[in-house]
Amino acid sequence: MENVDAREFQMLEQYLEQFTQQVEAYSRQLEMLENRRVETATAVETLKTLAGQEGPTVLLQIGGGASLRVHVPDTDTVLLNIGADVVVERTNAETVDYLEERITEMEALAKKIAESIEQVQKQARDVAKRMESAYSQAQARMAPGMQG
Repeated sequence: MENVDAREFQMLEQYLEQFTQQVEAYSRQLEMLENRRVETATAVETLKTLAGQEGPTVLLQIGGGASLRVHVPDTDTVLLNIGADVVVERTNAETVDYLEERITEMEALAKKIAESIEQVQKQARDVAKRMESAYSQAQARMAPGMQG
């Protein structure tokens, strides 16, 4: 009987470790998604600010922490990567609409991921309670005279 309890306890420990890893993975996904959402929202605000301006000057990041001041001759034409390295030309307003839809999708996905985190955390709490109960029962069996 004690061997079964030890195996069950070990199995519960493994479940708890798996749940911890799942929460960490979901949390990383949520963080990446939030970074993309913020980046996309920044792009929307930039496009809205540039709309209708004549030849504004913007900073173009070229990598390595270096940027160039560049003049934008046409603030109404935007090249938009729609996925799988497919780039299309859209108007400023069309691009803003597209990006705002993406933000809505990212927010919905973030909500689903947060719900998944909550479910896994609940499962982890349930397993931890079972482990605590199994540990208490094992201690009680080992020292029956000490209960009062």
